[in-house]
Amino acid sequence: MKKRIFIGSSSEQLTTLNEIITLLGDSVECIPWTDAFGLNKSGLDSLIKQTKLADFSILLATKDDLTKQRGESLTKPRDNVVFEFGLFLGSAGSEKCYLIAEEDADLPSDLDGITVAKFTRNPGQYNSLDKIVENIKSQIAKVGEMAQLGLLPSTALAIGYYNSFLKRVCEELHNSGVIEIEGKKLSVKCFKINVIIPERLDDNGVSNFTTLYNKKHKLSKASTTNNTVSQGTRGYPFHFKVDPPDANQDNPVEIQLSDIPSTLSTIVDSLKLYLPTNQVGQDFDTDYLEMRELENFAKVLNFLIGRNAATKGFVTVFTNVKL
Repeated sequence: MKKRIFIGSSSEQLTTLNEIITLLGDSVECIPWTDAFGLNKSGLDSLIKQTKLADFSILLATKDDLTKQRGESLTKPRDNVVFEFGLFLGSAGSEKCYLIAEEDADLPSDLDGITVAKFTRNPGQYNSLDKIVENIKSQIAKVGEMAQLGLLPSTALAIGYYNSFLKRVCEELHNSGVIEIEGKKLSVKCFKINVIIPERLDDNGVSNFTTLYNKKHKLSKASTTNNTVSQGTRGYPFHFKVDPPDANQDNPVEIQLSDIPSTLSTIVDSLKLYLPTNQVGQDFDTDYLEMRELENFAKVLNFLIGRNAATKGFVTVFTNVKL
């Protein structure tokens, strides 16, 4: 999934803006400010919407205005560029918002002592524009691999799902080595848990996807009241396969659990509040946020799985799964 980058500049610097887009390349999706303002919307509303949609932002501060301050002539960036930098910085944080300032441009005193990417228009210099953008690309790649705790719930959902289900089930299977299926206790030789994350969510979450996926893969249903790993481990059904299918207590079995986290349905309701719409039809912005949240859920889950011996090597997360 490509990261989305908002790029702002003054109207006089569209050539430089387009140069930055070219330098960033096809590995990211660039949204220049010229494409960010919706019809019949205020400029501020459109910018606030972009702070919700953009993964990263770049603001280009160039010497566009000649002003006098305390009797001294100064060349300053356009006011709206400085404002937009503050807006995106406050929304996303310093690791995801970058200011590229032209050398000798007079910046607000609040930025004194802060390392700002200052570029020269002379090619071949250590701070030429291409080298500045290359550094930003490296930073984006580094930060993009990390899970983020943002206004949407995927990080908290993944932590809750891991602690309340995955870790508990793995610990129980390691400790007891027994699973109960249709009232019959079987010794477990080895087990594997597959976490299935759909490519897309329905309007009602993962309910219909779960039904169709389990039917397609011929998975048997288990629950804490009949087929269970442990009483009280989980209060809603999961699905599994046992090898061999006709196993008995004398022959340890290999068990494969599959689970589609029902907690993912919370993302659908959260998006309706986060980016409300009164239109019927596909909303590409909402689709993008949904994909971003599913990706972040998987990143957090993989991180938690990998740092605990009870789950590492026993749980695999499958993403972008289609029916």
